[in-house]
Amino acid sequence: MQAVDSDLSVWTDILENQIRESGEIQPADIDNALSHINENNDRGLFGLCYFYKAYYSLKNGKQDESLKYLNESIRFMLGTGQEGQLARCYNLLGIIAHGQNNLLLAAEQYDKALAYAGKYKNRYMHYIVVNNLADVYYRIGSYERALECYRESICESEQYGDNSAIGAYNYMAMLSGYGYCLVMAGKTEEARQVSERLYAMKTETNSELFPELSAFTFFALLCYKQNRLDIAENCLNVAVRSVVNLKSVTEEFDSLLNLAELLIMRKKYDFLGELLDHVGPLAATENDGLWLQLLSYRLKYCGDDMPDEQYIEKAEHFIRIKAEFESREYGQVVHMMEMRKSLHSIEERQIELEEQGMKLKYQADHDELSGLYNKRCLNQYAEEAFEQAMRKQKMLGILFVDIDYFKQMNDSYGHGKGDECIKAVADSIRECMPGEFAARYGGDEFVIIIPGKDEDYVKNCAEKVVENVRNRKIENKDSQVSDILTVTVGAVCAVPKKHNKIWDFLAAADEALYVQKNEKKGGMCFRGKVGGE
Repeated sequence: MQAVDSDLSVWTDILENQIRESGEIQPADIDNALSHINENNDRGLFGLCYFYKAYYSLKNGKQDESLKYLNESIRFMLGTGQEGQLARCYNLLGIIAHGQNNLLLAAEQYDKALAYAGKYKNRYMHYIVVNNLADVYYRIGSYERALECYRESICESEQYGDNSAIGAYNYMAMLSGYGYCLVMAGKTEEARQVSERLYAMKTETNSELFPELSAFTFFALLCYKQNRLDIAENCLNVAVRSVVNLKSVTEEFDSLLNLAELLIMRKKYDFLGELLDHVGPLAATENDGLWLQLLSYRLKYCGDDMPDEQYIEKAEHFIRIKAEFESREYGQVVHMMEMRKSLHSIEERQIELEEQGMKLKYQADHDELSGLYNKRCLNQYAEEAFEQAMRKQKMLGILFVDIDYFKQMNDSYGHGKGDECIKAVADSIRECMPGEFAARYGGDEFVIIIPGKDEDYVKNCAEKVVENVRNRKIENKDSQVSDILTVTVGAVCAVPKKHNKIWDFLAAADEALYVQKNEKKGGMCFRGKVGGE
């Protein structure tokens, strides 16, 4: 396959497909992508490739290496078309901190991930990160907050509808964590319902990805609480046996701790010893935080079976490992603080550029004189509001506002006075309908779109605008309505029918305005139907 500069994403698509299909990634394919993508031809995709390097490193227990790649990834992707991927980077940073049991730093990184997921409307990353936050809340014993997060992430996952292998695995892992937390919070009946849902998935599509460690630890805990001891013992055996198949412990940090704590609760110290024998070497090479926690469990709960010499040897080993861990952890913290400082300066510059861009966008979308939206934005918003009202069968209200005898005002007082009137009417609209979409339609005409409100609300808004403009008492001696500035308003509010278009609503409001101006300017006319009904 030949790469084309205009479609360099073909190389990163290969890696994305690998993640979706198995949750794994091939380093040769990362190198292949980097042989076609560089900082000059696509800085954003170049940064995305460094994310893949970080992802691969973390999956293989190389946390320091992952941190290095994440730093580069974030630096390259900021301010590019790939900036939405930063949610994934900060999520990995949170996972690393979480795995080192630094829950405060983990929560901070997850919050950053949520900010980017929200900014770029990344629903997938949003529910993944919320689930990781739930694990943090659970770990500190804040069960109700954890349950809120679990429920939110599960609901969003179901709405998102990710049918990939990794999506199925994530969903089952979410249910496992949710169920375990429910039991610990004393919500046994709800946990039973979750267990039935989860167990049914064991024979469904992607059943080979069923998270036996986390799921059967949850099943065992629930059965113990229900006093179904034989089933509980069987589930516990499955959970313990599943540990043998682990190739990495980083992503199973919470599941392993849950299993160890369940064994301690049930005083299954022989099983705990087996768990520590298998997981210990893996944790020692890739996750010092977990390794230390497991060593402390061995000393505290398995020490009675050790000769004094062996216990002293293990205790000295624990103290030495703890000192080494703290030294490395301090180095990691310093590295992350330096990375944060560096990225903060880059983000500040990016914010400045975004503010400049927002200013230009504001100028492009708004009428300079009134500060309301311009006609271009009106057309776009009106179509979107109409389509949503049609789809949800909700009310859609539209107001046409016209300044009475505006030409005479300009002729008598000059265009400066006319500009003042335009601003005054715009201010009245904002005061009477804060939050509603309002645009300057023409020289002396304004349009307000009001979705999802009833007829009384729309009528009330129209009447308030008429009254508010009058109360400003701006002189207009040539008006045949009054000696002060007035406006006439035409309003319509109805639920769109299948044959309707947005222009039917605009025409109905315009017609109501025309009728009112012919009968008596300075008032309001309302229509509860649109043309063709």
